[in-house]
Amino acid sequence: LTVHASINLRFGSLLLESFLSGFTLDLDNNLHHHVPSVSELPMQQLSENQQHILRKAFTKLETSTVIHRKIKFTGDVLMNQAEAYRLMGTVNSLLHEWALAAKNCKLGLSMLSASVSKSQNGDMIESAEDIVATMITILQSIFEAFLHLPDEIQSAKDAFRMHLLAQQAVEVGYGDLSDIFRKELKNEGEEEVRQLLLLNKDATLPIVDSAQVQESLNIYQNMLEETLQYGMHYAELDINGGAANDNRDILYEGSLRSVIGSLYLDLNEPWKARDELENAVQLLEEGIQLVDSGKYEVTGDDGNPLTYSLRLDLANVLHSLSYTYLALMQWEKSYDIFDQAMDIYQSELLEGESPMDWNAIATTTSSTRESTSMTDRLLNYLFRAAEDIDLEDFQQTDNTTA
Repeated sequence: LTVHASINLRFGSLLLESFLSGFTLDLDNNLHHHVPSVSELPMQQLSENQQHILRKAFTKLETSTVIHRKIKFTGDVLMNQAEAYRLMGTVNSLLHEWALAAKNCKLGLSMLSASVSKSQNGDMIESAEDIVATMITILQSIFEAFLHLPDEIQSAKDAFRMHLLAQQAVEVGYGDLSDIFRKELKNEGEEEVRQLLLLNKDATLPIVDSAQVQESLNIYQNMLEETLQYGMHYAELDINGGAANDNRDILYEGSLRSVIGSLYLDLNEPWKARDELENAVQLLEEGIQLVDSGKYEVTGDDGNPLTYSLRLDLANVLHSLSYTYLALMQWEKSYDIFDQAMDIYQSELLEGESPMDWNAIATTTSSTRESTSMTDRLLNYLFRAAEDIDLEDFQQTDNTTA
């Protein structure tokens, strides 16, 4: 039984690895290499063959868990169970089955916890390093799945905090594994983090297309430079309703800086990302205060006031900033900022919306969300800036940076 379970686990993981390398499986179970690669999948619908290889992988992984349940739960069996459920959750996420992803990853986490309990009773298990590494990946999958689900913001908070505690344990020492999640989050020293990140720079290269991201970064940096140089202005109203003076559009600048910060994070440059995102938060908060006080009215291209909640833009920037602090090992700051972002989502999202799908909903034409986000203002500005460029040339450029 142990061998049979291990074979199914390995077969399932190989199918998943094949999918991530760009392979598909037809209904006759023949492998084909698919172009474009999986890195482009979030932007498109999965094909039938792509879904088939994922379903096949899931079946094999699930079979391994069924067989393992018939075996005495030793430390090794529990670790294999945890790995199988983790991979099942990964498959669910790729298929956008977020509730199942959360469920299976939580089962994997429970298997890890059981494995730790076995170790306290003298059973031999995997090293503490391996257990915590698996905890980190499982907890990331859990909080990301909850972020895609409506009414699960508190669950996302809880899972993210546990994820940070597991990350912190790697840096400060494991100690008693059963005590990891009862500790407090603390920030690492900035200079120590700088030295550590410098030493590990080659091991933490960006997983994105660096050239493509750098090109996008250059575009937005040029837009910011032009905005600061020439100014995008709004009229601040005095108490009698007259125009008192002109000020640069701090909401627009904040949105530009938020994009730039996110791109720096993609390029694994967290210090630069932090500076831009912190500036973006400050600018957006100031702009929102002006809007709330009636001094500044945000309008769309048609001149009508936007009904879109600017606080959702702020939540998005805070969300990115929390991940930046995570990269900088500022564990307490990371959670505090994540908590702020989730609270804004909680208060601003409509029924049935989740933090990860709010932008898609906000940009649709509906009775509740008629207007566009600040991101769309950026895109509109980009198109207006390109009015003198031949359309065919612009489309060609756009296709290379999508």
